[in-house]
Amino acid sequence: TMVAGSLPLGVGLLVSLLLQAATCFSPPPSLLSSSRPLTFTPSPVSRHFHPSPRPCLILPPLSCKMTASEYETLKPMRVQNVKTSEACEIVSPTGRRLLVFLTHFGDLASWEYARQLLYHMPQLESQGVKVMAIGIGTQEAAKKFAEHLSFPEESLFFDPDASCAAVLGFSAGFGRSSARDSQSNPLSPYLRLLPMLLGIGSPGTLARVVYGYFGDRQYDPKWTVRQLKDFASGSFPFVEPELFDRLGSGYLRPFELATVRLQNMIGILNKWSELIPENQDLVVQQGGTIIMEGDRTLYRFDDRGILVYAGEQGVASVPGVIQRALGETI
Repeated sequence: TMVAGSLPLGVGLLVSLLLQAATCFSPPPSLLSSSRPLTFTPSPVSRHFHPSPRPCLILPPLSCKMTASEYETLKPMRVQNVKTSEACEIVSPTGRRLLVFLTHFGDLASWEYARQLLYHMPQLESQGVKVMAIGIGTQEAAKKFAEHLSFPEESLFFDPDASCAAVLGFSAGFGRSSARDSQSNPLSPYLRLLPMLLGIGSPGTLARVVYGYFGDRQYDPKWTVRQLKDFASGSFPFVEPELFDRLGSGYLRPFELATVRLQNMIGILNKWSELIPENQDLVVQQGGTIIMEGDRTLYRFDDRGILVYAGEQGVASVPGVIQRALGETI
């Protein structure tokens, strides 16, 4: 029966919820302790959030009424390609680019976003859209990330000290005022992730976590089906993809996204120390998404917090971003 067949899955999902509550991090105890009293200073997230992308997703024309400041800001910047180590330009005066500024390579949101990019990459490249996924961390961490996800190294770039996040003003996360600042509090950056999950310095995160368990009739994530099939190893947290088909198809089924996240998090835990940035203050640093047509910004969204990437609806915003990058009217 469905219930009997779901017992191992139920156990896995309980573990998933607990892991998501800690964003799958398991730091050494020494990193969690502090001899000084703990105080909390919320980061002024509002000044890093750009509300303009939301109209871009729902209203024509394709171009947002924004200045070319992103182009001018990014023009002198360079990031290194994971495959060649070459320092590469981020923007170009011609052509369309989808610039995905990931968080660090050991973050759940980075893995989730990258899996969706991987699914849409053939279509984007066939339409001449250059995809650049830029993560925070070392080349070694980026290579581990690419290896585990089978992400093409030629489209993956690393930014060791989050310089791009700093110049673009992305949210620095709880307890920090900017990407270049050290934490204003002695509390370990790992523990700072916990209040962020409750929405402190990370608005919308708790809702995005819960979303993974309830499903969505308006969202059809074909990429999750592919991941479930790719993960068909026969060992935990393997789940028969057909199990969810009993609930129907063509939409996000209850527990489907939560299961995929559990699989991602177990992959992260296995390589956590190899994936995180050397500067551990950057564990809470957020990213963003920008679509450029030459020197024009067509779309921009600054991550509001953990799992709130690509748009206000997080994972469910990605299809709209892909359509925008392909030049389709939404």
